[in-house]
Amino acid sequence: MRDIVFTRSSGWIPNVIREDGELKLMLGAGADANHEPRTFTFPIGQAHLAVIREDLARHLLLWSAVLPLCDAAGTRGRLDENAAVALLDPILLSSPADVDALFGTSVGTGAGSSPMGPTPVCSSAVRSARRCAWRRRGRTRNGLGSIKRTAVAPSAERSSGRWTLRF
Repeated sequence: MRDIVFTRSSGWIPNVIREDGELKLMLGAGADANHEPRTFTFPIGQAHLAVIREDLARHLLLWSAVLPLCDAAGTRGRLDENAAVALLDPILLSSPADVDALFGTSVGTGAGSSPMGPTPVCSSAVRSARRCAWRRRGRTRNGLGSIKRTAVAPSAERSSGRWTLRF
């Protein structure tokens, strides 16, 4: 039995559930072979739940780091729970400076970059965020396989034929 322990007002950010007495982070990512949404869960602790409740930036960073693992699971595979659990402490319980070093961004201000350039985790997270933003804005494929533009979110701007994403 699943009970929702914590959710944000927006339905797309991962939720914390209690399943068989254990806390788990539940997120939807990708689709199965029948184009139905896939849902992944992995265990978290009370300390992780406390940070997820209080710190939206870290919650979003965790989500962006786990999305590539969901992509790697594909349409039928299992989420690498060990890798997902290994991300919890460095992202949720580390100092802001350690998280900044991991992602090449500033958790405190939401801006900035690493002097060494983007880290592999950050690059992968940005690619996943772009794919998700693409889907959320309602772009779909028509029967011919070409992209058909539909509704565009206010956070996207078009200039000189290219889309600019604003996060």
